[in-house]
Amino acid sequence: MTETIYSVVEFCGKGDPFFGGTAADWALYKTEDGAFAFMGAAEAQRRKLVMAYFPTEAEAEKAGTAASTRKGLISALPVKPRLEVPTAQISWIVGNKHVGEEDGELAEDFADRAK
Repeated sequence: MTETIYSVVEFCGKGDPFFGGTAADWALYKTEDGAFAFMGAAEAQRRKLVMAYFPTEAEAEKAGTAASTRKGLISALPVKPRLEVPTAQISWIVGNKHVGEEDGELAEDFADRAK
């Protein structure tokens, strides 16, 4: 049986931004220096960060509270680990990067992402 792990989300603001609201719900990511920070997915992807995961709900909430700069609502959310290979991500990477890149460069990219 696979055990549950926890991610953290900070809910801040009100109303859908598409309709003029200020809501911005961000996940907790592990930064380059090993600290934790809340940010949007686009920023995390640009910086090549991975989402922070915790073994218990209490640890997740504690880390989220410490990392919060906006003082929004912190929630630890259960995540069931997926142990299969992320074939959709691999297909996207190969489909978008295969033209003009050497196989070795793709292999390096996969190895970096696996870390």
